Amino acid sequence: MKKGQYVPQGQYFINRRLQPTGIMKLVISLVATVFATMSCDTSKTLQEYIDEEKDAIRKYLSMQEIEVLSIFPADTTFKENEYFRASSDGLYFRVAKKGTGRQIKSMNEVLVRFDYFYYVKSFVSKEGADTIFASTFANYFPMEFQYGNPYSYGKNTYDLSCNGWAVPLSYVNEGTVIDLLVPSALGTSSDNSGFSPVFYKNLIYRMQP
Repeated sequence: MKKGQYVPQGQYFINRRLQPTGIMKLVISLVATVFATMSCDTSKTLQEYIDEEKDAIRKYLSMQEIEVLSIFPADTTFKENEYFRASSDGLYFRVAKKGTGRQIKSMNEVLVRFDYFYYVKSFVSKEGADTIFASTFANYFPMEFQYGNPYSYGKNTYDLSCNGWAVPLSYVNEGTVIDLLVPSALGTSSDNSGFSPVFYKNLIYRMQP
């Protein structure tokens, strides 16, 4: 395995373009990007880091022309640019495809797959270019957590499960596909320490049989 690899398959790849458009390049090392995105300037105060993250999220919502909903749609139908703000921390999601499966309840084992993710700060600063990562590990091996049990998140180096993934489960059923913006406070430990919000595309929830 080469230095800087993040998953056993060894690399992430550009999946597709998002608005605003840009020429997407092959991404060899996720770690290099993480360092560039999450490196801390020791001269900054805690409040400055918090404000910087909030500003990046606001700019992202504006760039993507997202309309924020304060009430979850009763019929679970979202327009392409509509996102529901589901927490005061700044977690946003939209239902891309309504699930018709079972209701997911506390302590149920949940399996998650997603198409790709990117770091919002990097996306904003680079205007969308060269920021998208998709993991062959996540595509073939779903990540798992126990709904309602925070100790079940991030059980290994390659597991991106976090509190933010669980929040939409109060509103949707098994089989639902969502687009999800997770603030650092509800993200993985590395997201939290780096004040790094993350966007997940086509994240789908399944349950153990």
